[in-house]
Amino acid sequence: MKIPFIIFLLILSVTTSAVADPRAHAPEVDQIMAAELKKLGQDARPKIDDYTFCRRLYLDAIGRIPTLDELDQFIADKRVDKRARLIDNLLNSKGYNSHWYNYWADLLRVKYVGDKLHHPGNYSEWVKEAVRTNKPYNKIVYELVNANGNLYKPGNGATGFYAREPMALDHLANSVKTFLGMSIECAQCHDHPFDDWTQLDFYKLAAFTSKTYLRVDPLPADEKEKFAKDRKILKNKSFDEWIVFRESLRVKHASIYGNGTGYSRLPHDYEYNDGKPHEVMEADVLFGSMPVIHYKMPKGKVEKLNNKQFGPQINSRKSLANWMTSRENPMFTKATVNRLWHRVMGTELVGPIGGLDLDSTGDHPELTEKLVEIMKVTDYDIKAFLTVLFNSRAYQSKSLALKATPPAYVLDGPIVRRLPAEVIVDSILSLRTKDPDASVATKFRWDGFTHFYEKSRNMTVKDFVDYSIAGPGRAKFQRREEKEAKERNRDLGPKSLWRASAYTHNDGQYLASILLGQSTRDLIDSANTQPDIPQILYLMNGHLEGHVIRNPTAYLNQKIRHETDRAKRMEMIWKAVLGRLPKPSERALFKHKQADIMWALLNSNEFKFVR
Repeated sequence: MKIPFIIFLLILSVTTSAVADPRAHAPEVDQIMAAELKKLGQDARPKIDDYTFCRRLYLDAIGRIPTLDELDQFIADKRVDKRARLIDNLLNSKGYNSHWYNYWADLLRVKYVGDKLHHPGNYSEWVKEAVRTNKPYNKIVYELVNANGNLYKPGNGATGFYAREPMALDHLANSVKTFLGMSIECAQCHDHPFDDWTQLDFYKLAAFTSKTYLRVDPLPADEKEKFAKDRKILKNKSFDEWIVFRESLRVKHASIYGNGTGYSRLPHDYEYNDGKPHEVMEADVLFGSMPVIHYKMPKGKVEKLNNKQFGPQINSRKSLANWMTSRENPMFTKATVNRLWHRVMGTELVGPIGGLDLDSTGDHPELTEKLVEIMKVTDYDIKAFLTVLFNSRAYQSKSLALKATPPAYVLDGPIVRRLPAEVIVDSILSLRTKDPDASVATKFRWDGFTHFYEKSRNMTVKDFVDYSIAGPGRAKFQRREEKEAKERNRDLGPKSLWRASAYTHNDGQYLASILLGQSTRDLIDSANTQPDIPQILYLMNGHLEGHVIRNPTAYLNQKIRHETDRAKRMEMIWKAVLGRLPKPSERALFKHKQADIMWALLNSNEFKFVR
């Protein structure tokens, strides 16, 4: 019996090592593409040189150009596996945490200004922690869909997913588009004109999340009487004191309430023959296996309640989260693969982002199937999946312009595309400092709301009254809490050297990112990479001059000052800004002033595009 057992262990070790090293899957991607190229009689595109690879990988993996030192170090490396090593290093760097936070924050609409009391700092920190710890994507989605409890309790930031969207039905439609890649919002008001979804289907799905909402004023039962009594103390006080009292209480008690009743009601104006206005609907999924739901009240009893009643809470949201993130859900993994391929390669693989259907497989169904398999094998490990893509020959091939491709062209690699706004901002930072990632936070970053929540955990209503009367006043309330929170954050460094992921709507660099096309996070996938006149004027007039070109403290300028040979100084500028050596035809430009050369390169399309 020992020999079969040893054989089993050998098979297990081979399987485990293949899963443990995601690079082993990269050739599988390339084999499928090579077969498709052969079918079409199409040659594979040439492999890119080390300069192009280094710049491309830095931009895609950590969201900025390499510094001059980083580029020179990679070029000087003679090891045959240096590309794979660089991929591993960047995916496990602080720069990765910053860059990919921007991506997920856009997708999850981590908006800096919310409704009612909602402030997204805790939500933002939850997403950052998920990126830092490389939390599996299916677990991220499960926790978001199933989030509840205090809004500002540190570590409970997933509640921001519900708090940022006050319209429950809109939130449901956005969740389906975000995580399943499908557009069902039309069915909220009428049967979908193009897909199979009906309004009835929509309200059955809505039953999973019914009665989930943000409340900012609830108090424990034993405090309600004290609240009513002590509030009278403030009746004759100033308006500012009353506001501080109210807002400080809300920070402590704001929560996501309700976990789903499993029932919903059709709208008052429902007109189809398969239901009637206010009719009670039991929860049901759009496709696939229906998860088990344990109701506490039969449908017949719910129907006898008034039209605003949906029955008792039964945590049906947990059932929705299980269905959404299931390996058997064909849309969850497919939509995830489609999004990540689009992010890395610049174009969709399966179909339109947010516009997929059950039958979508894209122009390369075998490749889609393989990548879906890889995502499952790697247990929805985003870094592992990116490792596969970055190590593929497809990724390391010469990029192409979509307009120049024939109709049947196999998209066997990246396309030329403009950089996201945050990447442009962070790339400028890479010219200013030796370590652009030094200020990327490595742990929870406090803000005024999470700080005050912690401070007020044991405060009674009377304590809040005293705090309001003796406190800082309305205008200074949040500023004081923010200042105290800032003192708790020790690893952020000077604000002028922060990366874009650290800025909020009050910071100047945030406004620069918005001007360059950063998403406002009102809508999913709303970032804009189309150039416009204000962007061009912003870069041409002043910003680059002050921050880089004529800034004597900029690290690039410090490096250049130590080089006496003019030709070498010019080469340093080309490598730092464009990530390559100057072409022979460009060497004629060396006669121009250094500042003019730098200005021209920074305003060139080559700087603003990934090639």
